[in-house]
Amino acid sequence: MKTGGSDFHENHNFFNSSSPLEILDLTYDVSNEPNQSSMNNGTPICSNEYCVSDEDYLAMIQDYIFPTPLEWILITLHIIVFVVGLVGNALVCVSVYKNHTMRTVTNYFIVNLALADFLVILFCLPPTVLWDVTETWFFGRITCKLVLYLQSISVSVSVLTLTFISIDRWYAICHPLSFKSTAARAKTNILLIWLISILVVLPEAIVLDTRKHPIPLDTIYLTDCTYTWSENSTRIYQLFLLLFLYVAPFLLMAVAYYQIAKVLWNKNIPGSSEMNHHPSRTTVSKQNGKNGATVRLLTVNPSCEGQIQSRRKAAKMLIAVVVIFGLCYLPVHLINALRYTIGLPQNSATTVVSLISHWLCYANSSVNPIIYNFMNGKFRKEFRNFLCCACCRKSYRNRRGDNMTGTRYRFTTSVTQLENINLTTIERT
Repeated sequence: MKTGGSDFHENHNFFNSSSPLEILDLTYDVSNEPNQSSMNNGTPICSNEYCVSDEDYLAMIQDYIFPTPLEWILITLHIIVFVVGLVGNALVCVSVYKNHTMRTVTNYFIVNLALADFLVILFCLPPTVLWDVTETWFFGRITCKLVLYLQSISVSVSVLTLTFISIDRWYAICHPLSFKSTAARAKTNILLIWLISILVVLPEAIVLDTRKHPIPLDTIYLTDCTYTWSENSTRIYQLFLLLFLYVAPFLLMAVAYYQIAKVLWNKNIPGSSEMNHHPSRTTVSKQNGKNGATVRLLTVNPSCEGQIQSRRKAAKMLIAVVVIFGLCYLPVHLINALRYTIGLPQNSATTVVSLISHWLCYANSSVNPIIYNFMNGKFRKEFRNFLCCACCRKSYRNRRGDNMTGTRYRFTTSVTQLENINLTTIERT
């Protein structure tokens, strides 16, 4: 699946935008080898009305791909996402690794989600934002396959991880007695998630390749990274990914979290009676004076109530993650669905919407740690501890340096004073 990629560039490319190059014949026949050779040897490039030299034509291309004010804003937004995403997702992984009490089944899945987001931000964001802005793939065939393949794997891993979390929580909360969630099972599921993702988007590693636009000049500018199979195959593949990686998972997650919410905000929670029959419960007996019957009243176990509240908070956080993920990926999926069904107009408005939708996909990779910070006390505490420790270590090094300087100064002063005392004693003698 392309979160930007070749599908995005179908609506954002050299031939579908107004530019100074429209003065040239953009329907240049690439099969006309003699003319192409002569053009590259210095013969002016001519359309029906204009002729320009190779140097002028190249300068016009360079001027065309230079970032516009809107694209500079886009670059700034991507830089913010890059920094926040790398730091935030790294903090998530470090927090769970260092704090043994946070190594829960759900947090293992969250770490897997953070790892996928970290990888896509680190390896995919820089080259693709350059591609979006310059409309040129500068990095060759192999990188074209690897970067976009890794990007699609990351999207698939994110969707499947959220789906597995919802299924795990559904079993744990709605059917606690028929399912045991363990760390070993979670790790196995994580491996399964990566295996499925690698296989589902494998066609992209095979059919993606670079393609030079048919312009009358031999240059890397305006080179595209796109599918090499038929348009109908692309349509079928994209619609399959739309169903497999968006529609079906979110329908499943919607049903799962709806039932989870019903259970958690219902007094009769499955398994709560078993949890309440704990040695710490309080039993009050009352004797009925008429028939001698005894009525036993069981108070709710405080630890059970605390666990329920904790699960409610966790459910709210996970639902927020799923909703934000769905909103961020909705525009790009909607654009792909429209493109491969009824078609999209090729104009500046479509280009702007495509740029924003592409940025939203990357923004989603950086927003999850922010959600954890606001909605999960343990993650918030670990984030603060880590950041405070980093600041404290820097402050400690500064204080230690100052203390060492002061110690050296006091030691030197003491030695000088001692020498003066010795000299005075010798003179008196």
